Amino acid sequence: MDPRHPLARRLDGASPWLVTAAALLLVAILGVADVATGAELSSSVFYALPVGLAAWYAGPGWGFALSALAAVTWYLADMIAGATYSAPWIPVWNGGVRLAFFVIIAQLLARLRSALDTQRALAERDALTGLANGRRFREVVEAEVGRSVRYLRPVSLAYIDLDGFKGVNDTLGHQTGDEVLAGVGRILATQVRRTDTPARLGGDEFAVLFPETDAKAARESVGKLQGALARAVGEQGWPVGFSVGVVTSLGQVATGEALVHQADDLMYEVKRTGKGRATYVTLSSPPTSAEPTPPDQPRLEGGPPPG
Repeated sequence: MDPRHPLARRLDGASPWLVTAAALLLVAILGVADVATGAELSSSVFYALPVGLAAWYAGPGWGFALSALAAVTWYLADMIAGATYSAPWIPVWNGGVRLAFFVIIAQLLARLRSALDTQRALAERDALTGLANGRRFREVVEAEVGRSVRYLRPVSLAYIDLDGFKGVNDTLGHQTGDEVLAGVGRILATQVRRTDTPARLGGDEFAVLFPETDAKAARESVGKLQGALARAVGEQGWPVGFSVGVVTSLGQVATGEALVHQADDLMYEVKRTGKGRATYVTLSSPPTSAEPTPPDQPRLEGGPPPG
């Protein structure tokens, strides 16, 4: 779950133009307030709010633009309010100092936002494959299962384990093993829809979440993955196979963890009963027994699927 305040999440999803418009409105309000309160009272520190808002949510360019606008507005408000100075260059100097102050704020906030975004992305991605890691995957699954339960929409999850991968590390070395895992990750990333979420859960275990996907569509999607993986096995000479457990739910699973657990159990049942194939189950109340892969489903350990 996202721990940030709901308003922060809304602003993150808002258009930069909308955020900038809100920041412009704040600058205008502060300028009017400065004129209304006179030269003796200043709302100078509050100008940092629209500058920071633009820099954080709309980017450094907008932050710098709002910095200049805030400095000019502050200067004009002083002039309109009748502020007096001992020398004509003093308000110009003050305007320059204010501009520098706002630019520094915008720069610092923009850099901090960039660093946080990078850190968040790294925390959600597997370093070797670039796929979602286990933590991020379970967050996405939890949200999608909640939607499935609420609206009775289908969701499917494929749990994939590499057969024989330990032998790759033992005989060919860990570098080759990493190449195999990275190759599997590339295939999963390129062979699924944009709405699907492929992930590496750890070691040689992968998973793909298929939102809005019923049992028939899940078979088609997983069959496509099997074909791509089988071709890679043949082309690269990887001495591995793939055991896959696929679970489809129409609101019968209450939590994301339960869906992952069901698919994991199904995958291990495949490994215990022959490996190298996909087995499917569609949950109902009570759950049905697993459906074996139909005869025309490609088997991965035997190389590319039949043409």
